[in-house]
Amino acid sequence: MKKLFIAALVALAMAACKNAGTTAATAEGAPKVETVYDIAYIQMDSLVTGYGRYVDLSQAFEAKATKIQSELESRARRLQNEVMDFQEKMEKGLATRSQLATMQEGIERRGQNLEIDRQNQLTELAEEEQVMTNQIMHAIQTYVAEYNADLRYKMILTTSGGTPVLHADPALDITAEILKGLNEEYAAEAKTEPETAATEE
Repeated sequence: MKKLFIAALVALAMAACKNAGTTAATAEGAPKVETVYDIAYIQMDSLVTGYGRYVDLSQAFEAKATKIQSELESRARRLQNEVMDFQEKMEKGLATRSQLATMQEGIERRGQNLEIDRQNQLTELAEEEQVMTNQIMHAIQTYVAEYNADLRYKMILTTSGGTPVLHADPALDITAEILKGLNEEYAAEAKTEPETAATEE
């Protein structure tokens, strides 16, 4: 699940970077800074997996998904036990036809409810994962825009496994610098949240 999540982030980042250069170049009043290079790139896989916000959100998401899966499996086992009990009573004549009919209706109803709940939970998890992806990408894009507010780079690319950057001078790689700034920003946010909550109380 984490690999799929990171892949989604990388795809979003690559789509966003197509417009990054144009946005920076057309900013009004922004000072031009002479640099050795006009282009830089970020290794998105390394950036995301090292980003504290991603680590915290993905761990919370995985814990919730595991809990939901465990609960659904537990309900499925109980339902299976009911089915086996029903079959035993039916085969050995341990219940009347009326009792068996009531048992069967209950089993079918609980089976339908379990399937409905399973689909609802999967839909909710998919929505939460998409929101989490959007939150992380928004945080990264916002920080990179602020980082490059002086237009030191005309374009900042993203790369995953060498694509779309097949080969580049390591001096163009700003992943570590961006990651450091993102984590410092996230740590500052996390520090102020408890203080804000305490003030509201």
